[in-house]
Amino acid sequence: MKKYLPLILLALVSCKGFLEEVPTTSLSEKDVYDSPQALEANINGCYLTLNNSSLWKGTMYEYFQTGSGLIIWGGNRTTDEWLDGMYFTKYSTDIIGNKNVWTAVWLGINRCNRLIDNLPDSPVDEGFKTEIEAEARLIRAHFYFTAVRIWGDVPILTSSPDEASELYNPRQPFPDVYAQVLEDLTFAEEHMRDPERAEEVAPGKNRPNNWAATALKSSVYLTIGSLLSAPDDNFWDTARRTPDFSACGISSADDAFTLAYNTAVDVIENGPYSLAPDYRTLFRWTEAGDWFLPESILKITSSNKAGQNYCSIHMLPPYPEGSSNYATTNSNAGRVRPSRFAIENILKYSGGKKGTGTHNSSLYASTSDPRFAASFFVKYLNLNTNKQVTAYPSDDKVTASSDSFIKKYLDPTYDVTSGRADFYLMRLAEVYLIAAEAAASLSAGPGDNWWNLAIANVNVLRNRARHSVAAGVASVPADWKSTDFASADELVNAIMWERVIELMGEGHEWFDTHRRGATWLRDNIAAPANEFYMGHLPDFNTYLNYHFPGAIGKGCVFPTDITDLRKGLLSAYPESELRLNTAESRQNDFFWQ
Repeated sequence: MKKYLPLILLALVSCKGFLEEVPTTSLSEKDVYDSPQALEANINGCYLTLNNSSLWKGTMYEYFQTGSGLIIWGGNRTTDEWLDGMYFTKYSTDIIGNKNVWTAVWLGINRCNRLIDNLPDSPVDEGFKTEIEAEARLIRAHFYFTAVRIWGDVPILTSSPDEASELYNPRQPFPDVYAQVLEDLTFAEEHMRDPERAEEVAPGKNRPNNWAATALKSSVYLTIGSLLSAPDDNFWDTARRTPDFSACGISSADDAFTLAYNTAVDVIENGPYSLAPDYRTLFRWTEAGDWFLPESILKITSSNKAGQNYCSIHMLPPYPEGSSNYATTNSNAGRVRPSRFAIENILKYSGGKKGTGTHNSSLYASTSDPRFAASFFVKYLNLNTNKQVTAYPSDDKVTASSDSFIKKYLDPTYDVTSGRADFYLMRLAEVYLIAAEAAASLSAGPGDNWWNLAIANVNVLRNRARHSVAAGVASVPADWKSTDFASADELVNAIMWERVIELMGEGHEWFDTHRRGATWLRDNIAAPANEFYMGHLPDFNTYLNYHFPGAIGKGCVFPTDITDLRKGLLSAYPESELRLNTAESRQNDFFWQ
């Protein structure tokens, strides 16, 4: 029997991209699933749930990513919904940054489930329906992959509930959630349209194809490997549970990393994608082809609808050169910025140079890596005042509030209320980094085959970066040599920072700093960030009090106690969900409970 929502909104494709929103149709309920056009409209509606303002382009970025240690908010924030970011997590009472994200994730899952539930009764050709189901399962897998990384054990719902009592199901162990993600991705991999078929059905729409499922699989395998590589200081209680990933075909971290590497290489060598020759074109947004680059695997498209692209609104500085409007005030500008600690490491790992001023001779102040100029505003022209603004870093002293800004979402139509720049959920460069990290994690040490494969994959991206200039070749970043690192751990850590250099501002920060366990988080983020802020940053007291009120009195910015950090590896369940799920079987059994 068909299932219907009380109100069904159908979004149709436009000339720009498959996710762009246009006015809803006036189809009757009996038509909602009864033609290929109707099914296409429904799957576009599923894609549109990725564009929810509480998710990647909005709340999730502003609130979750500030808990990564790599993203900072503009100005000080004194309420818990902001300060919990100092502890790498989200509290159960955090409504905006936790409950709203939770609600948006489950709305997306339910939209996919509702479409899948109604396909059997649709009179449309079976092959066409299978293609639609495969795309719905790709989207559902992405939502579940997001949910399990944020909250751990979550309910598994593969059918839309008929009544309210079905909404509150027991949580399932997180390995089972990963198994569901991989099951959906395998179905999508086998039954989604291949690139030619996707273009045939939706010409010129940049529609995802079956290789997107394979690429996302490589990220899932890498995440599982990361979790299993640090079992004793991760979020579960080893005395009460041993994570069983056998349903995923995985019995060890090495199994997961091997699957991650092989799957990533399959995408690189056999998939339809290719790296953009020039990194800058990924975020240029001035040419028609910039929205259709073959490096893109899965992305969220944008339109000029006011308030649609919060990445543009919240990440860009006020009135930047290259925007279309500098007569309207927008106090939200620059709310989300890369932390100075993140910038310091981006410069360090990309061949940067130390400052020459009195106040910053111990700090990195510049780099010739073309990715840096393409990704960040360090200096920019404020069109409203027609003055040059110097942000961070600088060869001289900067004010406490002068942070750099993420530049990736600036397009010529940006008018302080909206912008057309798209959001990459996944692109081919990430797949190279997955292959590199998986190989490094399998390496026994310098010089072995896995070691060399890891370095080779990173060097593909560093070579692309050097050639992303107007003429000639940039001096950095230099190719990595086999002798540059002393151990597999050191190589893995360098690859993690290469991810930050390549992907900063694309929604990976919180997930990347949380998946390798509390010791990794302490040794690579918390402790060195505290040392940087408290011991090296010029005017650090002023800076810290500007962004972290009260941090100085606590003696540090981020916790370094392993128990505290383990608690921060997951976010708490929203308080409203805890009230409704009171049965013991519906609670986590993580180590702190």
